[in-house]
Amino acid sequence: ALVDRCGGGLDTVGPESTCAGIEAAARVRCGGTDVGGLAVRWPADAVLHAERVRWLLSAAASALAPALRVLADDHRVAAPAPGPIGELSGGSVVMGELRQHVARAAAAPYPVLVQGESGTGKELIARAVHAASPRKGRRFCAVNCAALSDDLFESELFGHTRGAFTGATSDRVGLFEEADAGTLFLDEVSELSARVQAKLLRVIQEGEIRRIGENHPRRVDARIVAATNRALHEDVRAGRFRHDLLFRLDVVRIEVPPLRDRPEDVPELVHRFWKEAMGRTGGHAILAPATVATLARYDWPGNVRELQNVLAALAVQAPRHGRVGPALLPGVIARAAPDGSPACTTLVMARRRFEERFVRATLARTGGRRSQTAAALGVSRQGLSKLMARLGIDETRPPDPCVS
Repeated sequence: ALVDRCGGGLDTVGPESTCAGIEAAARVRCGGTDVGGLAVRWPADAVLHAERVRWLLSAAASALAPALRVLADDHRVAAPAPGPIGELSGGSVVMGELRQHVARAAAAPYPVLVQGESGTGKELIARAVHAASPRKGRRFCAVNCAALSDDLFESELFGHTRGAFTGATSDRVGLFEEADAGTLFLDEVSELSARVQAKLLRVIQEGEIRRIGENHPRRVDARIVAATNRALHEDVRAGRFRHDLLFRLDVVRIEVPPLRDRPEDVPELVHRFWKEAMGRTGGHAILAPATVATLARYDWPGNVRELQNVLAALAVQAPRHGRVGPALLPGVIARAAPDGSPACTTLVMARRRFEERFVRATLARTGGRRSQTAAALGVSRQGLSKLMARLGIDETRPPDPCVS
């Protein structure tokens, strides 16, 4: 009953006397969503310090959140995703905002620039923009700008006529024409040479292309969605990218958050990728909660792609049935878990390590919302900022296993 009273701004209730003894409870939240509750009972004659009890309950709830989320997922049948934007997995606040950005970008007729680290799923974002746009009935064409030389890139995008160059034995339609009235995705657009940048700029400005070997222009109407893992404004300052082309591409910008900024999404992604891997390998094994908790603690420098590859490799090594424990995980991931962290040598170091992990867990539990995090920790928002600065928590790098 005490757990049911948690909510409406209350993360903990009690301790208070009941007919069964002294009881206290805390709600367990992961990514801003309630996933369960934690209740504790003491004998009626126990002597307790109320503030310390609530603090310990809150800490325990933060530590339990990832594992409890996994257990809940194991017993819940996932509902089908509501449309293409719903395929962007994750229940965190940042992923909810990302889905909103994608929906707004899809409804607009302008070029889109998707920025994010390698492995964050930029092409998935581009496909979601296309699939939710009025152009969804036409083609989505993609090209990796880093994989083609200048000449091949021009032929790929603009097409060529028979005899335009050696090996051109027939006419070829370029991607701009194939994507007419649809979407053209330019991945790693920052890798384009200055020559190709100039040609691309002209196509965007004029809305027409010339096949290699032709003299007459062809009108095209392809929406451009470009992606890069670099800050193009820095490339402009360094002279590596045309500022006028950047202005044409960077009309609607979508920033894709790295996986380390949304650790509360890891259990859901793990469930999805493991199900896919089991389907491909024909296995029926399930991941132990400790395995998923270990995966959630890793920093994932390779982002979603690295997570997907790790689970694919784990599916190959795992038995076909039963539970898969964390022992089969790569050493670098296992060592990222608290149990594998080097021992701290002083009480001050141990206290600081605990404080850092506790603040990070609370941030993950509240979906990164500073006001709710401050309230859960019992400090002001300004106090939280000072605490994060003292602990070196900038939410862009992994925590040190033992902070001095």
